[in-house]
Amino acid sequence: MNSKILYLFTRTPLHVGAGASVGAIDQPIQRERHTGFPIIPGSSLKGVLADLYLSDRPKSLRNAEGTELFGRQDHEVDEKTGLKHQSGSLSIAEGRLLAFPVRSAKGCFAWVTSPLLLERWKRDTGKTATLPAQKPTGTDIYGPPDLQLGTPIVLEDYALDHKGIFEPGDDLLKAISDSLWTELSPTHLCLISDDMLAHYARTACEVAQHVSIDDATGAAADQKLFNQENVPADTLFYSVLTELRPKALEKFHDPKLLQVGGDATTGLGFCTTQLV
Repeated sequence: MNSKILYLFTRTPLHVGAGASVGAIDQPIQRERHTGFPIIPGSSLKGVLADLYLSDRPKSLRNAEGTELFGRQDHEVDEKTGLKHQSGSLSIAEGRLLAFPVRSAKGCFAWVTSPLLLERWKRDTGKTATLPAQKPTGTDIYGPPDLQLGTPIVLEDYALDHKGIFEPGDDLLKAISDSLWTELSPTHLCLISDDMLAHYARTACEVAQHVSIDDATGAAADQKLFNQENVPADTLFYSVLTELRPKALEKFHDPKLLQVGGDATTGLGFCTTQLV
């Protein structure tokens, strides 16, 4: 089966909710259970991609190609075959984390990745990335001198021990043609340990406070303050698209700009996309 990679680079914060939480955050994002890394569920990606093809237009105007790629909804019946259900021709995997932005004491911010993220990406995509002979452990970091504050590189509240330059290669540095990533990744991309990446992924997402509005008064509803967790802007994800029927990928064209998750009307979830 043939596959292609869909990269997603968040232009704005992104929220794909995990439902209610028992913690301090009322509306957390979806994460991997064992690592805590943020994910974009495959069902969310399929939904927004299918919506570009399958809208609430009359059947005569509906995109037949979209029906073939993403399947037929339950309430629709094919006039020729009489079938009520039809599976799609594309398998869309969850969006996996590849590079995560964190605050830097110098250079404003840095993107961090780790050996685990890169090994997954290499396995899933067949791409290559050059890792140092000695992988980072603990508070080790490989990164550009531009981010060094004296000797260490300071990310969030941690002074990390600079061990050398990180030059992963063009497959990663040119993964997506978003102008921000293309221009800044050579001087802002760092390699840290899996443990530190997991820590940042759990603690460095933004938390926004909101309040529900009373429909009757148009003012803030009493005792309806809630916290919402968002994946920060400038986060890089990738998803593997696999064709389940021949030539399905030839018919799919990525939209270049995609809105994923909730709160579209307040500007969340807009992503640059690129199919490779």
